[in-house]
Amino acid sequence: MGEESGKYKGTKGPRGNSGLGRLRRAAGGGRGAERVGGIERRLEDDTFLERMAPVRKASHTGEGLLAKFNRLAAEVPPEAAAAQALDGEVCGFPGALVAVRAPDAREVQCQVRAGLKKRIAGVRNPLAVGDRVRWRDEPGGAVIVAVAPRTNQLSRADSHNRALIHVLAANVDAIVIVSSLAEPTLKPAFIDRYMILARACDVPAMVVINKADLGDPSRVVEIYRALDLPVYTTSATRADDPEVARLRADLVGRSSVFAGQSGVGKSSLVNTLYPGIGARVGDVDASGLGRHTTTAARSWLVPGGGRVIDTPGIRECGIAGLTALDVALLYPDLARYQGQCHFTDCTHVHEPGCAVSEAVEKGDIAFSRYDSYCSIVRDDLALGG
Repeated sequence: MGEESGKYKGTKGPRGNSGLGRLRRAAGGGRGAERVGGIERRLEDDTFLERMAPVRKASHTGEGLLAKFNRLAAEVPPEAAAAQALDGEVCGFPGALVAVRAPDAREVQCQVRAGLKKRIAGVRNPLAVGDRVRWRDEPGGAVIVAVAPRTNQLSRADSHNRALIHVLAANVDAIVIVSSLAEPTLKPAFIDRYMILARACDVPAMVVINKADLGDPSRVVEIYRALDLPVYTTSATRADDPEVARLRADLVGRSSVFAGQSGVGKSSLVNTLYPGIGARVGDVDASGLGRHTTTAARSWLVPGGGRVIDTPGIRECGIAGLTALDVALLYPDLARYQGQCHFTDCTHVHEPGCAVSEAVEKGDIAFSRYDSYCSIVRDDLALGG
């Protein structure tokens, strides 16, 4: 999958055993295990653990960092946040400054207190688009003096330094995973990796297959609709595309993140959905991989309420801080077979008596889904046999 192998250790987050609720649903069947959003959080069940495992206790790195961020945010002295400070929301990163959207919708370019930036280690960007902040005017210019706790965050392993986490956006209501049928070539593994990020953070996901006029999208549409996901097939340059209108209607009132591989047409789609925004667009390069036209995440208020966040296209989407069991339970089509495997801690990669492998052979699980799962386990988590 292009990213060099690396070993990550899960951190103990506030929720503890991150996969237990999903494992219960997988073991008991039921439609709830298949849904992308609103994964129910349950208390630890010792009886269940004794019945199902040696299940390793681990949690998603993003959850640990989110808890740490919120703890540190809450420790900012009240006087620092209150004295002549105004509410705002981070909406972009022009150069070394942070663009903050004020309550009257104007954008103010702010500096960040050095002490505030140093409080959180282990992340590439201490602040992210969507962060709610307090800022005030000072003699040297506007300054962010405090940041509010986040409700959630979308994050992945940083492409340049796998020891860091790159936070894509904070306080979001949905992620729109954009892929293209061609130019660049459709890569289901990218869709699956972004779905992992979304499910781990309890953020509802939508899938957009863009450039649908370049081929037949029916097979990929079938795979993801079977997972109870909204799927749209669009031609981003066509303002009269009914699928564009359907997507626009479903985004009303939400803070939605557009994410995907470089060159798939995220920014073009944003411009078609909301004419006048002016998101930067570029062409696919000679390699067919796409250029990084969008260099930093940016959000805009949109008609009808809500906001849309355009993120830079990437060529790699690293997964960090999860065990093989965590990842398997974040794949709803794999999770339903988890309790049927011979080994309760089966990684579904090499073990005998694996119900997931048997389901793949029977065609009950799409091979592309299983292949992307194995890629994460082997290449990102270095756990394959």
